[in-house]
Amino acid sequence: MLIDDYEIELETPACDLESPIYAAKVRLKADVSDVLPYVNATVDKAEFIPGIPVLVWREEGHRYALRSNEIAISTLDDRRHAEKVTRSIVDRINAIWEDRENMKPSYDSWEKPKVLDILRQLPGTNCRECGVPTCMAFAAKLAEGKQYLEDCPFINEEERADKLASLQDMGL
Repeated sequence: MLIDDYEIELETPACDLESPIYAAKVRLKADVSDVLPYVNATVDKAEFIPGIPVLVWREEGHRYALRSNEIAISTLDDRRHAEKVTRSIVDRINAIWEDRENMKPSYDSWEKPKVLDILRQLPGTNCRECGVPTCMAFAAKLAEGKQYLEDCPFINEEERADKLASLQDMGL
């Protein structure tokens, strides 16, 4: 077993200390650098930087950053949710490590979409209902991973299905 001990530290976003949403830093007792290329082979649209090393991806409403001695997890409701999501990702990483001889590691990295490419797919209403003043600002926040497609009230409209699909293909 690669990861057998860890500590979870919950944080609120630095920009909003009263936020009901938390992030977790999971401090690992083991160095997991060697598993990163194997995890990278199993996730979609991950940004992998071997020299640091860090692997960043989104999955099931969470953003993960896997480093040599830490897992960062975003968008958590409370400690119980953090423990559940942490246990799930730790079990998954351990299973990947155990099966690594049957896998081909991936050193490929997905490139983040450009803000203007995102903007071209947005409704362009500048409605502010997403919480930011313009669609350009929303596109920038999407690119940074600080907003989600679900935050735009118009992107899920039926006539925008092709635009939504394009944004999802970008990994947003």
